[in-house]
Amino acid sequence: MRREVRRLPVILFLLAAFVVHCALAGDMAIRGARPDIALTSLLVCCLFVDSSTGAALGFLVGLLEASYADQFVGSIIVSRTLTGMLLGALEERVFRDNVFMAIAAAVLGTVATETLFFLFAPQPHALRWFIRTGEASLYNGALSIPIYLVARRVAFRRT
Repeated sequence: MRREVRRLPVILFLLAAFVVHCALAGDMAIRGARPDIALTSLLVCCLFVDSSTGAALGFLVGLLEASYADQFVGSIIVSRTLTGMLLGALEERVFRDNVFMAIAAAVLGTVATETLFFLFAPQPHALRWFIRTGEASLYNGALSIPIYLVARRVAFRRT
């Protein structure tokens, strides 16, 4: 039995995650650490697709986040696109259908995405950025568990 990824439900899932991120992320802050629900959803969904689809999903989420942030548009889009492509490239090399891989992808993917963003658009106060990125990556790692359980149901169709 082969599992096939359904792309339209994954796109709709990412759009819903972005809306939830815009509506609730500020209220979900714990001691200054804020989750990035849209990014975490992207990172988890990219575990189920190939590199070209991961890049397209990264571009979509980057475009949505850049339109909401209205600054550093190109840097946000490119960092999400590259991270989605790199996670999608793990397709045949790593067993990706387990929750521990989703946690690792969320933590390491958040660090990679924010590092790419920092390289493209250096921020003042690098130490504060580093601490904020570490806190957000741990928060996204914890948030990846429920997102993974929902995304797995949305993405796959048994054939």
